[in-house]
Amino acid sequence: MARLGFNLMGVEELYGGRFSGLLEAAALADRMGVDLLVLPDHVTMSERAHRERVALGFPYPIATNWYEPLTALAAVAGVTGRARLGTNVLIAPIRPAVLLAKQLATLDVICGGRLDVGLGVGWQEEEYRTTERAFEGRFGYLEEQVAVCRALWGGGPAAHAGRHLAFTDLHSLPLPVQGADLRLSFGFNPTPRAIERIVRHGLGWWAAPMPIEEFRAAVAAIRGACERAGRDPRSVTVTAATTLVAHEMTAEEAGAAPVLQEALQLWDAGADCVIVHPIAFVKGAEELPAFLQPLLEARDAHAGTSAGSGAGARDLC
Repeated sequence: MARLGFNLMGVEELYGGRFSGLLEAAALADRMGVDLLVLPDHVTMSERAHRERVALGFPYPIATNWYEPLTALAAVAGVTGRARLGTNVLIAPIRPAVLLAKQLATLDVICGGRLDVGLGVGWQEEEYRTTERAFEGRFGYLEEQVAVCRALWGGGPAAHAGRHLAFTDLHSLPLPVQGADLRLSFGFNPTPRAIERIVRHGLGWWAAPMPIEEFRAAVAAIRGACERAGRDPRSVTVTAATTLVAHEMTAEEAGAAPVLQEALQLWDAGADCVIVHPIAFVKGAEELPAFLQPLLEARDAHAGTSAGSGAGARDLC
């Protein structure tokens, strides 16, 4: 069934820049029936890296607030009760594996088992250097982080033997409400190697904004890889994101109209959950309900037309 997500990045600017405004927006979205609330991640941002990324379409000014997402989502958990909470995506390798397991387990307990985690490796070498982590080998380290998390979340005494870390007889409490099955996904570009990692680890895929035909082809590639590996193709849930930057819009296109069209295309192309980014399309907090409502209605209509066509995994972001 179709699901709708809301990227909270920058939404506090609609409320005068107050962090409490982000919480107000999250509570509003939760009341209206949005399924997933997410925040992205950067610990540091260098001027050089930012300039290079802006040239490629990066949507955020250098002065944008990048709240540490696991901390900020703990606050979001306190003002919501229905929507799932997620990272889109968390740059996991800049955090030690055992600490990451503890942080995610704690947040899952705080939000009552509503946590979905998109994991990525980022693109900014300077960010790794300043957090005293290794940039080279980051993909392999992320894979090991997943194994460490699963081991610790299964309850003690836990053991792990990997390339970067080994331990036995280890306990780490609290355990996630979801246990070792806490939902993890990889937010990778869909290269053959990335698809192999997704399928091998049994994780979901969180896609960055991309042309619809590229997205459709990537979904087909993931489903095909699952079949060849003997996995149910629907066991890999797919979360997509709409465009982050608004084009020049006419008065008739203002609000949700361009996003709605893109969301419908993504659902039709195989997305289980589509994350929208309101900050690029609304001018004030009072416009948020009108932005979200047609998207929620389209989600419900799409879910109705696809009811019964997928496995249980499609019911989840």
